[in-house]
Amino acid sequence: MFTAVGEGFCLQEYQEGHHDQMWICEKDSDYQIGMRNRYTGRFLGTQGAGRFECIAPHNPKRRPLQRVDSDSPHLKVGEVATQFSLHRINNPVFRRFEWVIPGRLARSSAPYYDGEDADESINETSIEFLNNYGIKNIISLNSVELSPRQRGWLRAVGISYTHIKALEGIAVTQEQFDRIWSAYSRAGVTIVYCGYGDERTGIAISAIQLFQGRALDDNDYMENGVQRPSQLVALNALSDRIKGIESDSSPVDTVDTKSPSCTAPEEKERPHRMHCDEIMQGGRSGRK
Repeated sequence: MFTAVGEGFCLQEYQEGHHDQMWICEKDSDYQIGMRNRYTGRFLGTQGAGRFECIAPHNPKRRPLQRVDSDSPHLKVGEVATQFSLHRINNPVFRRFEWVIPGRLARSSAPYYDGEDADESINETSIEFLNNYGIKNIISLNSVELSPRQRGWLRAVGISYTHIKALEGIAVTQEQFDRIWSAYSRAGVTIVYCGYGDERTGIAISAIQLFQGRALDDNDYMENGVQRPSQLVALNALSDRIKGIESDSSPVDTVDTKSPSCTAPEEKERPHRMHCDEIMQGGRSGRK
């Protein structure tokens, strides 16, 4: 088995449970595929003069691993075409896991999702998965909230959890958008999921990107997984609201915000006031 040794690797006999022999296939925001070692956190790749090694996490210059072809279990590194086979992982904990912002924001299906929101479960294995990726914050749009016991397990290992109940096919409210942003902006490395990890998760990811100042349109929302017209309307309303908040945050004209002055009127106002007085006096004289 390929075994990570610092920045290098070697071949050793398979040893069950040894994380330095476990490689996790990841796809980054540029849709590049890489194999990260579960123990060192480093990627397999080529660097320098085509040397095959374990390079630093999130190195933008890494040459990613790529499938040889759609039917092959083998991978190649850049142009070298070095191949190796991978063990298949049965029943992965967080299906469809991928980084939206590498090392900062991830998305996936709910842990142990198998077709129903209620399949969601947090246990020792799912917590280990989160720890391996450095995830310290969960934003769940699942229709079912974790039990107090499961939330307690997360707190015990320093992982925060925010549940924002969302139903499949229903648009998220503006108040829920604000809660999503609050839960993300005040925490560390975050994972967002719902059930399958597509529609509702895509809404939350789109909302976070809007709050970050990204300019998104309907195509961007749908690329994130948003599907329903009502959800697109809600996100566009959020975009308009954020733009409105930004314009209101510009420096305010202090003249318009001052309280009414109690000093004497300016000269240009006096003729008007005198005219009014004369009319009133005239009215009084006419009534005598």
